[in-house]
Amino acid sequence: MAVVAILGILAGITILSITGIIEKSRRDVCNVNVLQLERVYEAYLELKDVEHSHVIFAQYLQDYGEDICPEHGDLSYVDGEVHCSLHSREDGSDTNRSEEEGVPFL
Repeated sequence: MAVVAILGILAGITILSITGIIEKSRRDVCNVNVLQLERVYEAYLELKDVEHSHVIFAQYLQDYGEDICPEHGDLSYVDGEVHCSLHSREDGSDTNRSEEEGVPFL
């Protein structure tokens, strides 16, 4: 019986770890896709010599034709940046901040 309890605890810990890894991977994929979309959209605006509007961005998203956010978050373009309603870039950049604020490598 003790073996079953230990296996149950280990399975629970494993499932929680895997769930966290999957969520982080989805967030990272969204952040990378959003950055790529932002660069391509800005190039599109330059090439077409038009200014951003919500209508132009919505049309561009339809033409772009890819799922940017794995969890289907709503995308918006504000102040020169594309934002996902479910994920933000700050979430993805926490690892960079912790590396910068951590103990430096010698």
